[in-house]
Amino acid sequence: MRPLRLTMQALGPYSNRQVIDFRDAVNAGLFGIYGPTGSGKSTIFSAMTFALFGEAAKSEQDAPSLRSDHADPSLTTEVEFVFDIGERRFVVVRRPDQVRPKLRGEGETTSKHEAFLFDATGMALDEINKEQRGKIIEEKKVRSVDLTIEDLLGYGSEQFRQIVLLPQGRFEKFLSAKTKERVDILRDLFDVSLYRQLTEKLKADAEIVERRVRDEREICARRLVSEGFESTDALVMEISDSEQKLTDLKKKETLARTAFAGAQKALHDAHILEGKFKASEDAHETLAGLQEGKVSMDELAAQVKKAEKAQLLLDRESVFTEATNSATVAEKKLETARLADASAKENATSADEILKREEERSSEINDLAKQLNDLERHKETLERAKVLNKSVDKAVAAGNEASKKLENAQTRLHEHQNKKRQKADVLKAAREAETQRTRINARLTNLNNSLSAAEAYEKTQSTITTSEENLETLTSTLELAQNGERKAQEESKTAENNLSEAQALHLASKLLDGDPCPVCGATDHPSLAIGTIEQAGLDKTFREAKASLEKATAVVRKAEQDVAGATSTLEVHKQALADLPKPEEPAADIRAQIKSEESELEDLGSETDILTAEAEIDRLAEEITGLEDERERLREDCSSKRQSSASASARLEEMLTSVPEELRTPEALAEQTEETSSALDERKNAKLAAEKAATEARERAIIASEEHKAATTALTECIERRKQAEDSFISRLKKANLTHDEFVRLKPAIESIEDVRETIEEYRRNLKNAEDSAKTKAGEIHDLVRPDLKEIGSKQDQAQANLNEATDERAAAQQGLTHLTELRDELAETLSMLEEEEKTSGPLRGLAALTNGDNPYKLDLETFAIGTMFDQVLEAANLRLGPMTSNRYQLERDIDGGGRGRRGLGIQVFDLHTGKTRPTSTLSGGETFIAALALALGLADIVECSSGKVRLDTIFIDEGFGSLDTENGAGTLDQVLNVLNTLVSQNRSVGLISHVPLVQEAVPNGFYVQKSIGGSSVETRNAL
Repeated sequence: MRPLRLTMQALGPYSNRQVIDFRDAVNAGLFGIYGPTGSGKSTIFSAMTFALFGEAAKSEQDAPSLRSDHADPSLTTEVEFVFDIGERRFVVVRRPDQVRPKLRGEGETTSKHEAFLFDATGMALDEINKEQRGKIIEEKKVRSVDLTIEDLLGYGSEQFRQIVLLPQGRFEKFLSAKTKERVDILRDLFDVSLYRQLTEKLKADAEIVERRVRDEREICARRLVSEGFESTDALVMEISDSEQKLTDLKKKETLARTAFAGAQKALHDAHILEGKFKASEDAHETLAGLQEGKVSMDELAAQVKKAEKAQLLLDRESVFTEATNSATVAEKKLETARLADASAKENATSADEILKREEERSSEINDLAKQLNDLERHKETLERAKVLNKSVDKAVAAGNEASKKLENAQTRLHEHQNKKRQKADVLKAAREAETQRTRINARLTNLNNSLSAAEAYEKTQSTITTSEENLETLTSTLELAQNGERKAQEESKTAENNLSEAQALHLASKLLDGDPCPVCGATDHPSLAIGTIEQAGLDKTFREAKASLEKATAVVRKAEQDVAGATSTLEVHKQALADLPKPEEPAADIRAQIKSEESELEDLGSETDILTAEAEIDRLAEEITGLEDERERLREDCSSKRQSSASASARLEEMLTSVPEELRTPEALAEQTEETSSALDERKNAKLAAEKAATEARERAIIASEEHKAATTALTECIERRKQAEDSFISRLKKANLTHDEFVRLKPAIESIEDVRETIEEYRRNLKNAEDSAKTKAGEIHDLVRPDLKEIGSKQDQAQANLNEATDERAAAQQGLTHLTELRDELAETLSMLEEEEKTSGPLRGLAALTNGDNPYKLDLETFAIGTMFDQVLEAANLRLGPMTSNRYQLERDIDGGGRGRRGLGIQVFDLHTGKTRPTSTLSGGETFIAALALALGLADIVECSSGKVRLDTIFIDEGFGSLDTENGAGTLDQVLNVLNTLVSQNRSVGLISHVPLVQEAVPNGFYVQKSIGGSSVETRNAL
């Protein structure tokens, strides 16, 4: 940032408008701002700081307190600052919160803080004025201006005070600050947010792992507790006990199963024996039943022999019957195929016609699809229009409000214009009357002159005598006044001497050794005024005596003037008597003429104050101009808002142009969309159905035609086979000597001949088997006892119940053991996984702890990064500190310093004379100033190098030079100034604020602040 011009108005000690042009001073490189203490040197930088950031140079000072106490109440406190950043030029204007008189009426009003930022790139400094400051960037919105300037500069107010404006004592505090305080400053200057974010991410990731492991362990513990175990060891012991219990229950189950198997076998054997007894009984019953049907079986055998002869004709009869049936079926199939063929052809024709009609309507599908797409677009348009409609309503409301304001402004303008016209008419009449009055007054003047001449001629002789007497009286009065003046002079001188002595005693009581005298500026006070201060009443006495002297002097002057006037009058009267011409008319006639003119003058009425009337009209004209400007502004605003409203309405109307009027509501659009979608689906389905029906109908017609042809052929073949089968059957009947009727009667028997034969043979086998079985079964139970099945079954049921009980107990124990084993395995797997995760995440947690300051140096990653930048700051500072201290001192970073708190940014100084490092607090006042100055300059260098955005073209150093050694003109002050001159050679200008005479002599270029009772002013001093 390169300052060009600073304009202050009613600010601090500057009561009026003060303009400081920095161009020559900055071009000189090294320049100073000098002046006595309290004159307002630092206020210049408060004005810069306020212009840029809305704050004073001292952060503890409120911006409203910058207003000058010496300024006229009507003068607005304002700062304008023109500065360059690189190739761009900017103008910032600020007005703080302030109280000012109301423009109309009595009382005061408060003006709020305002700020304006302009881009004046390409404009010469002399072209920038109140009317033309360049292109507006931000206006009135203070926060917007603050943010824009901070973005342009690359730093804020606090950093401005640290690296651009180096206040007295401020950087000494930074030199001795602790790590945490220094981190807060450097963090804003160097962008190390990446390291802070990395530290926070590592910490967050480590906490996530730790929390997950902790939560999983808690879940495992809660599972154990919910199962009734205090630990995994208790779970293992319970599993061991359960395994032993399960072994015992398995043995019990085995014994129960063995007992059940024995009972089951006993019951099985009993059932076998019971079956033998039952089988013997059944065999005898079966034998008896078979023996009863022997006669009917013999008759049935005779009938079988008769049917066997007719059986040989069944194949021919079957062929004939089959051929006959086939012919009948073929006739029916032919008729069915014929009818189906005709129907299929008719259906195919009908389906083709329907398909043709649907294809003719296929364009409706495209139309409906297009309508549906249009409806979807209409829906999207309505959604967008809903948002735009709010903007339209807002714009319409704003336009109405603007119209209302315009109407009010127009009304006020018309009222003022009417009032001005009325005032103008009154003024015109007053001017005409004034013209007549002027003429009459001119005539009256002439008459009065004539009257005066006549009266003077008549009275001159008498007045000469009177004048002589008056002169004698006034001469006596003058003598008395001169005596009073001499007495007042003596009393005033005595009172002034008494007051001066008291003031000297008061100043002497406040002086300390080394402090500059407020009168002469000297720091040596060899002879202080002594005595007792008794000032009470002396100042009042001095003022009263001075007032008396002034009054006496005024009386003398008045008396002298009176005597001179009386003498002159007497001479004039004497001369006038000789010079006065004789009047042409008597005084009485002239008085009559005067009376007539005065009567005519009275008829004109009271005199109008033309100037007041003109001023009133001018005031109305100014107000009308202001109202016209306001009207034009409101008209433009109204036009703009109407245009915005019209534009928004037009955009809304244009947006809705594509949407039909009847579809501009969501309900109507949804209903139409549903109807169109249904119609589209109906048309699509109808076409698909028609296509499918036509295809199926054509396929069925082809099939039906083929089936009709096949049925015709099949019928012909069937009739031929029936004729052949009939001839063959008749021929065989003749050979068997059987008629057709006989064959029909034998036919039922022929059909069942095999069954009957099988029945007879089976009967005979069954009879033989029954006889053998009855004999065998009787032999099997000859000497056996029949068993009691009920008793044996009861024993088996009891054994079954015992086995079920043992099995249930064993299964329950098995299930419990399985559950516990699974729980143990799951917990073991989870704990193993957690141990592995703890092992795997160990480096992450360790790294998170290290970067968060858990290390021997208590140094977090952000502080480490800042420390790296701070090393560069110290290196740059040492480039300044060495030459300023004859290479005695070097600043070093104290990583271990800082006690138990955060460490890493401590500063210590290496003393070449002792070869040791020591705290910066051991430096003397001058050495501390030099070290702090070097540190500030180094910080400014590194900030500018590390940030492509920050430009430190000019820096300011406020005071502190009084602590430097100036002995023989070759002390540390010269070394410091040499280093600052080196900075200037590196394309950076430096401004020094000092009251040290040697600094002023060494750096003559700059400004001098002149202090006075009415306020301070700035003078350019030896600028190049």
